[in-house]
Amino acid sequence: MQSAHIALNHGPPLNRWQGGETMASVVTVMNMKGGVGKTTVALHLAGLAARIKVGAASPLKVLAIDYDPQFNLSQALLPSKEYFKRESERKTTLAILLDDDKDLDPFDIQVAGNHKPPKVQDLAVNITHNKASGGRLDLIPSTLDLMYVALGQTNAHIGPMEERFAKFINEVRTIYDLVVIDCHPAGSVFTQTSLRNSDHVIIPVAPQPYAVRGIGLMLEFIQAKKAGANGPTPHILFNLAPRWGSTPEEQAIRGNAKFSQYCLKNNLKKFKAFRDPEGGKGFVWTSDKPYSDEAYDNLCKVTSEVVGKVGIK
Repeated sequence: MQSAHIALNHGPPLNRWQGGETMASVVTVMNMKGGVGKTTVALHLAGLAARIKVGAASPLKVLAIDYDPQFNLSQALLPSKEYFKRESERKTTLAILLDDDKDLDPFDIQVAGNHKPPKVQDLAVNITHNKASGGRLDLIPSTLDLMYVALGQTNAHIGPMEERFAKFINEVRTIYDLVVIDCHPAGSVFTQTSLRNSDHVIIPVAPQPYAVRGIGLMLEFIQAKKAGANGPTPHILFNLAPRWGSTPEEQAIRGNAKFSQYCLKNNLKKFKAFRDPEGGKGFVWTSDKPYSDEAYDNLCKVTSEVVGKVGIK
């Protein structure tokens, strides 16, 4: 495999930015337990689905939304210079939730139904685009400033943010095939808005103590945060799994009648190649490091299963 290089494309947006027939599947990747590799999962699922034919689906138009104040997904996909440029221009997920004070119109009364997020094309940065196959990966980066929103939120302030995020996702659905939201491991306005606007939730599980209890709490949290009768469908993905055999934690979860129905067949194995991406380089699909071919094959199986599970044909 060749060394990785991802070119940033700042050209005009696709024609389908103006709307189309596509209705994207929206997938949140989260677990209330940290250290399970959720960003690794989000990054590789989104990246590979945009690059290759997975299952019956051609390479997809994918939007990755970094909805974690730690912005690890952004650091993996964007060179630091490009990231800080976009952050200084406030082209991050923070802009979905809140207007910049200097841009507020004093004559635009902020009442329910009148909260307007930016257009997708104003925030998304293109990471990869294959004109021949139609595959495309775009990113909306995050920022540490999101943490101030989480710390200062009150019930009175959440309503407008929920409205803005829902409107933003509604536009996103008309542009892409797949949306992957990398959400942080805590109960907040971010997890609430993400889950309420998602069709599916990928729950990465690592072989760690209390993994079974963590799954139970995560499923309860999804149930509590759903809007109305319908909620996102959970899928348990075992991450950092051994290359051969299975761990006691995996066996316990697969053997639990409450959880077994949600478990994906394929596991994401523990390969060093999955930890390498940084600044738009080091991806497993362009790596020549030891075992990178095995890691790539493993990722292809997981991505194909996930794409099928979320209903993309």
